[in-house]
Amino acid sequence: MILLGFGLTTATPAFAAMGHPFLRAVGEGIGKNFATAGGKIRTFLQTHASLIGASITGINGTTLTVSQNGKTYTVLTDGNTQDRRRYWGKGSITEMQVGDTVNVYGTWTDSTNTTIQAKLVRDVSIQKYNGVFFGTVQSLTSSGWTMTTVERGNQTVTVSSTTKFKDRKGGTLAQSDIAVGHKIRVRGLWDRTSSTITEVTEVRDFSLPVKATVTPTVTPTP
Repeated sequence: MILLGFGLTTATPAFAAMGHPFLRAVGEGIGKNFATAGGKIRTFLQTHASLIGASITGINGTTLTVSQNGKTYTVLTDGNTQDRRRYWGKGSITEMQVGDTVNVYGTWTDSTNTTIQAKLVRDVSIQKYNGVFFGTVQSLTSSGWTMTTVERGNQTVTVSSTTKFKDRKGGTLAQSDIAVGHKIRVRGLWDRTSSTITEVTEVRDFSLPVKATVTPTVTPTP
């Protein structure tokens, strides 16, 4: 009987005593495979880089300078680098700012472990994500309005010429149809830090069309 497991090779005493060629070949093959795998793991551990909670101290084109625990690092980014926001929405190095907190993952490019070729940069200071938000219009502005939400408080909504306005039945509306007190749903990019909703693609006004008021008819008693 032959049992082959991860890191374990055993054979029957008879085969082992005979020095069976098959067993020797299997043992040599496993040894080579483990040596190769061990080398790859060792290389990965030596070159793998990660910085959690580093602070951006400088931005120069596609290169970031960050600081962590009093040490300065250079973070190189390119077309293969994934930029993400706090809520994992797609970001960009152009929206990052000095002082932002980032998590960086990649590989070291130097023997001193101070330069990273980044595969992922997550800026946890950019607290934005695309979603749907419900609220009541409190006041109007030239570019939108302020609305009160249940869980996020007051939010400033900015619409554009590409924003679509609809009533609760799907009918087409205009921005001018939105009024104080209306119950609305906004689809756009929420910024937790600034309490704003921008890049609005659609607004649905559940207060329109106005529901007809039914007045009960009183029939006189003869």
